[in-house]
Amino acid sequence: MVEINISTLMISIQALSKQIEYFEGLLSSETVRDKGEIQELLLSFDNAAENLKEAYQEKRVNSSNYPEYEQLIKNLENYTV
Repeated sequence: MVEINISTLMISIQALSKQIEYFEGLLSSETVRDKGEIQELLLSFDNAAENLKEAYQEKRVNSSNYPEYEQLIKNLENYTV
């Protein structure tokens, strides 16, 4: 299996977090047609996010100069694309 470094995990966590936020917002839209498909996608994203969280926390033990997982997500609250 390929070894993924902590920086790659950090970027992946942040990107996935923004996608989850986007699709959760889309679900609350009155014009959305395929809520079921979006809910399934969100479930997959949530599972992936949990896997990335576990991997990041394991890697962070040896790289304490990286922020804690919660800080990665919190820093995104004021960031928009």
